[in-house]
Amino acid sequence: MKNLNKIFLIALAAAGVSSCADLDTQYYGSYVTDAQKQSALESNPDLADAAVSAVFTQFGAYQGQYGGSTQQYDFGYPAIMIGLDQQTADVAVPNTDYNWFDSWSSYASPNQEGSPTGMTWLETYKQISVTNSLISTISLDTDVAELQFSLAQGLTVRAFDYWLLAQLYQFNYVGHEQSPCVPIITDVNADEVAANGAPRATVQEVYDQILSDLDNAISLITKSGLTPERVAAGNPKQMVSLAVAYGLRARVYLTMHKYAEAAADAQSAIDSFNGSPMTAAEISVPGFDTANHAWMWAICLASTDRPITSGLCNFGAQFGSFCFGYPLAGDCWRWCNKLLWESIPATDARKGWWLDENYQSDHLSATLQEFLNEYINSDGTPTTADGASGLRPYTNVKHGLFNGPLGEYVGAFDVPLMRIEEMYYILAEATGMSKTAADGIAILEKFVKAYRDPAYTCTATDQTAFQDEVWHQRRIEFWGEGLAYFDLQRLAKPVDRVGGYFPDGYNYQIPADSKVRIYCIPQSEITANPQISVKDNNESGSRPTPIAQ
Repeated sequence: MKNLNKIFLIALAAAGVSSCADLDTQYYGSYVTDAQKQSALESNPDLADAAVSAVFTQFGAYQGQYGGSTQQYDFGYPAIMIGLDQQTADVAVPNTDYNWFDSWSSYASPNQEGSPTGMTWLETYKQISVTNSLISTISLDTDVAELQFSLAQGLTVRAFDYWLLAQLYQFNYVGHEQSPCVPIITDVNADEVAANGAPRATVQEVYDQILSDLDNAISLITKSGLTPERVAAGNPKQMVSLAVAYGLRARVYLTMHKYAEAAADAQSAIDSFNGSPMTAAEISVPGFDTANHAWMWAICLASTDRPITSGLCNFGAQFGSFCFGYPLAGDCWRWCNKLLWESIPATDARKGWWLDENYQSDHLSATLQEFLNEYINSDGTPTTADGASGLRPYTNVKHGLFNGPLGEYVGAFDVPLMRIEEMYYILAEATGMSKTAADGIAILEKFVKAYRDPAYTCTATDQTAFQDEVWHQRRIEFWGEGLAYFDLQRLAKPVDRVGGYFPDGYNYQIPADSKVRIYCIPQSEITANPQISVKDNNESGSRPTPIAQ
């Protein structure tokens, strides 16, 4: 048994470094049988730790994910978050060589050869491969609490990955249930897929898989009685709790416009979560770089992790206005849509998440304000939004120092995948859409008044106006957190940047049904997968025509 355990542990650890350019999934049948693996695990549940760790390590995988590239945008899911936010009308960035996410901002490559689809597809399917490796080692009917909890980790992350893919490779669920989506690769069919490929499943089939995984994850975590704090005391926010599993299922139901189900799961997430929203005082200083009592789930990067030691190839170096990175080194600041910023009342604590038109924010200490003042052009204004010099109005100061000294390299940081605030917005929207607008308004007003703006009043009078108001609140609340593009897709909203102080080269109006709004399957996958041909791919759109300011 000792030798078997050693071999099995090596096999599990291999999941963390396994990679491929297509959908191949590596299994361990050449080492031990399924029965032997299960027996080894039940004798020593700690053996699953390496596989669980591999799942979460993939979230922050550093370079080489995208076809062996060494691009500065190749650092795992946080990079995908940045890219997707730059596809919206909320996050603006200069049109310069230092914008490593130009392909996303400009919709420059809406085809099978483009960076957005290549990066997203390969990173996400690699994580699915790692989750399948974990899931395949643990029986769904295990009665070992530690194994139940470990299996739930893999199932939840796999559901998250397919939720991401479903929204980027086809239009939203409602009205497209039978449209082609993405291949479904699981622990059950992976050997067959490796040998013969897999066709595009329908949107309905993908969502059925997502919900099946989440249903099982919720059941397993409940039966286990375990929490991330008990299992991983040093880094619990990185693991999936019962609240996170409920929260992700609430997201999925919201995406499907199944509002009663979304409301129920959002409430379950709130009830299960051992934490509370950030207060107005807590959000009135730069932060969002370290998991706190409001964060349900996060990507946690330590000072020794490769994205951090790279210096610039990480989320903080791209998004941080106070650390050494592309804003300071290349004048590649990220700022808020001018019209969105102007729509925020002065009484709302979130207005200070961005500099005003005079480069000031009451969220900043004198030291931080003086630091940024050094980057204002001598005439007090930037040349143009495109200009590669000078601080911009509406620049992001939501994020803090990312655990590094002021003006120096990022030290370590966490990236939020889910905050409890999102559950309140889902609860409000889903209640208002499944019951009456008045029911949803009561929830929304109570939350915003308590935590963001004591003077807030929702003026919506019907469900459509109410849903738009929740969307407006979500645009403010989750700016820069990788959720905005999903809202555009599920609500079928245009990308409208006109008047928002975007660079001329990025100033677009893109209808909700534009072909550039969904990704083409990468050419590498079409080449490797015999069941997907060129004719099976999404039609490539044309790059939008920029509108002069």
